[in-house]
Formats: sequence, structure tokens, C-alpha cells
Amino acid sequence: MPSVLVTGAARGIGRAVAEHLAATGWDVIAGVRSQADADAVTAVNPDRISSVILDVTNADHVAALPDALPTRLDAVVNNAGIAVAGPVETLDTEDWRKQFDVNVFGQFAVTRAVLPKLRESGGRVVFISSVNGQLSVPLLGAYAASKFA
Repeated sequence: MPSVLVTGAARGIGRAVAEHLAATGWDVIAGVRSQADADAVTAVNPDRISSVILDVTNADHVAALPDALPTRLDAVVNNAGIAVAGPVETLDTEDWRKQFDVNVFGQFAVTRAVLPKLRESGGRVVFISSVNGQLSVPLLGAYAASKFA
């Protein structure tokens, strides 16, 4: 069976992707940030879904990722993301940094960490984006900028 790492798999789009792929025969490794989330997503389909604690901004989590994954990895779905909202003039540098750390640099770090396994399997990298990667709306400038990136 093919295997896939899905980041941000605790809820929303990531959870739906993990559940769908498991239901269609993929072995899913759900990247989540807490043990409670790991238990919840794994319980959905314990034969097909396992989990790994993964905060994409945590260098130790990312460094440990290759050893936490199966020998063969066929895909990574970079889904983890946040939206830092507010008028541009009220967001400080740390708000912008957090937005880009999760939505851009964290995704790059995960991809870089699993790339050797993907090259070996001829696997694929998928990035979940947003319509805000095409246009910006009021109060979501930082988010849109990260999705444009």
C-alpha cells in the first residue's frame, strides 16, 4: 500500500485528507501537534492511520521525522497552516514571522526532511494553498502573503 504523510491532520482540511486517503487504501501518517490529536485521528481508522507528533516549526520534530516514518514514503501533503489576521499596521514583526514560519518555512523544512524517501519511491509533494494565494482580502494580508509565497 502507498504511504503518505499529512501535516496539520488534526482537523479541517488535513483531517479530511487523512480520512479520505485512508479510506481509499493509503497508509496515512498524520502529523499532529498533541497526543490528544494523535489519539483522535488514529481512532478514525486504526488499520490505516498512524500519527507522529509534528509541529512544523519545531526543528527537533522535523529532524526526527525521517526516523518516525515508514521506510517507504510515497507522498507528503503539506497542509499545516495558520491564519494571522488583523490590519497590517497592527501586526508586529513576530506576528508576520509566525505566519511565515508555519505556512512557508515549516512546509519547506518538512519537505526537505522527507525528500530522500520521496526520491527513492518516486513520490510526490502536495501543498495545500488557498484562494488567498491569488488575491488578498482585508485583515488577511499576512496570511495572503504567506500563501502567495
